[in-house]
Amino acid sequence: MALSGLEIYKMLPQTNCKDCGYPTCLAFAMKLAAKQAELKDCPHVSEEAAAKLEAAAAPPIRLVEIQGSDGKLAVGNETVLFRHEKTFYHKPGLFLRVADTLDAAELKDTVAKVDGFHVDYVGIDLHLDGFAIEAASGDAGKFADAVTAVRAGTELPIILLASDPALAKAGLEAAGGRPLLYAADADNWEAMGELAKSSDVPLAVRAPDLDALNDLTEKLKGLGLEEIVLDPTTVGFKEDLITYTALRRLALKQNMRSLGFPIISFPARLDGADEVLLAA
Repeated sequence: MALSGLEIYKMLPQTNCKDCGYPTCLAFAMKLAAKQAELKDCPHVSEEAAAKLEAAAAPPIRLVEIQGSDGKLAVGNETVLFRHEKTFYHKPGLFLRVADTLDAAELKDTVAKVDGFHVDYVGIDLHLDGFAIEAASGDAGKFADAVTAVRAGTELPIILLASDPALAKAGLEAAGGRPLLYAADADNWEAMGELAKSSDVPLAVRAPDLDALNDLTEKLKGLGLEEIVLDPTTVGFKEDLITYTALRRLALKQNMRSLGFPIISFPARLDGADEVLLAA
């Protein structure tokens, strides 16, 4: 059973040291109870208390952040099944997918257009959140050059679409910031997991069904990875809705921590569009 903020507070050091980033232990306890903070942020909690608080401290859907030199995108940390039940704190990010097979001029022009795209909608600034760069060429040098070209034209966060560890490493070395690495699967999970861990970046994992997805996330967590993004590889709006709802219910209602991560969705699988939606 979930603990209240006061119950959690009684197990904290109660020193109000602010090392967790909150002004008091009580404020931190309230955030823990609301699944909006993590117990590891308190460096002084005892091992005994930590064992008791583990289930209450971790959000059912983990917060994952990717960063460019100009801001960051945070997704996850969700505590409700339906959006109308809570303020929409972490909105999905919309990324434009570009391939490293584009020539330099076309890539530069595309990045400039997207980076400068802003629309004011009743006081809300609508814009794209970054770029997803695909290693379509299969060449590490071309992929690194494309990542460098995108980074030269924008400071927005990026996603590196490269399942080959060698290509992924080349992209990471050129990317800077803190990109999302896509993707680990049944064949490459260990190499991609080690690469993501050594580079301190979040890693997406893809699998054809939820059982396989659950198995892969458990393996990656065993490597010490904590920031994971899920791709259930669904095709079509109906399958997307059914699968994403199932993932959310398993994380929130059944407390399956192995599936308690944000989701990445590719509309291009349906209609050939270029956008990539990173959903909470």
